[in-house]
Amino acid sequence: MLTVDQNVLDDISRGFSVPAQPKLLLKLLQILAEPNPNANAIADCISKDIAISAAILKTVNSPLYGLSRTITDIKMSVNYIGIYGVVMLVTGSLLKKSFNPKNCSIDLDYFWKTTEEISRVAVLLGEKYKSHIAKDKLANLGLFHACGVPVMAMKYKDYQQVMNSAQSTPELSLIEAEEKQYQVNHTTVGYYVATSWRLPKNICQIILQHHDREYLSKLDNSPEQDLFSLLKLAEHIISLKNLGYDSADWSYIKADILSVLAISETELESVIAEITSQL
Repeated sequence: MLTVDQNVLDDISRGFSVPAQPKLLLKLLQILAEPNPNANAIADCISKDIAISAAILKTVNSPLYGLSRTITDIKMSVNYIGIYGVVMLVTGSLLKKSFNPKNCSIDLDYFWKTTEEISRVAVLLGEKYKSHIAKDKLANLGLFHACGVPVMAMKYKDYQQVMNSAQSTPELSLIEAEEKQYQVNHTTVGYYVATSWRLPKNICQIILQHHDREYLSKLDNSPEQDLFSLLKLAEHIISLKNLGYDSADWSYIKADILSVLAISETELESVIAEITSQL
């Protein structure tokens, strides 16, 4: 398992404008830490933030959850998807609000649109191939997996050029290009953000290693390899949809991902078409 030296994390905290954990999320996590978390207390806490409440209701009533009835308030949301599911949705909504597009060297609207699509596809793939994984966990992995990117783009004015260069030369991964240019990469920065926001440990670990082309070199049937595989196939599908070509890591990890998800080479094209049609 890849680990990050504490000195590196300390350097990130000093050198980057990393969004602090919002007070709302801190309060929710305090409630969750109680021996018997109170669902009504969770709902009341969220309901005080009108913007976040609206975002949660929009998501819960979307095809992502496929509920048979319309959810009209946060208490109903908690009843239908549970306190942990709602808190994960709140976490994702708060993340998007934490970055100022005026201070960012990439198109944040496009970035969030892409990560939301990856999040959606990861959930669809999870339903199809790994139904034991909670939807909210996959949704937040999709949304948070690249959360280090906007942090990098807030600091480096040439960051878009580095991303473009990495896309045109897939033999050099994005994190290698970042290390060459800045001596730090977005997966390490993203890991710092995720751990600061107290995301589940396995989600933080996948964020740290989601560009590791050797991550599946030893298949072990672990939940983490399931998460990694669903995320990377989702990335690939959205790359094909939006850009018209394979994701940069795909050729290096394709065979192992198909093995983890039990998808044959001949099935892959129809899987991609099916998932894309649902977006």
